[in-house]
Amino acid sequence: MFEQIFDSVRKASEQSVQLQQEMLKQWTQQWMSIPNQAGGGTEWGRAFQKRWAELSLEILKKQRESLDAAYASGIQLIEQSFRASEAKSPDDYRQMMEDIWRKIFESFKDRSESQFRDFQKWSEKSAEIVQDARS
Repeated sequence: MFEQIFDSVRKASEQSVQLQQEMLKQWTQQWMSIPNQAGGGTEWGRAFQKRWAELSLEILKKQRESLDAAYASGIQLIEQSFRASEAKSPDDYRQMMEDIWRKIFESFKDRSESQFRDFQKWSEKSAEIVQDARS
């Protein structure tokens, strides 16, 4: 039973990461060509690269924080699943399993929403950089 839980969470997490990587790849390919299109000299290109690097580092730090939180949550859920063997009755066991499932889905939902918000902020800031480049 635990294998199914962890396998489902693993698959959902992998799909989420793949989607994020693909979106980042698409956005990066489009915007990294802007300095060549805009011209404007080397000083402008350096400023653009610096802002882009700062933005990239910021999003990577947020991803690390999200990953740390996911690991902490996973460890807590594993510890809780080990305590399921202490159930006194089938109803207690069912209640413990429902609680574990609920926490797994809440954790995944919270992580997904946080990642979406981070990507949205990154997109907005990236769009600002692009607008500045075109001005």
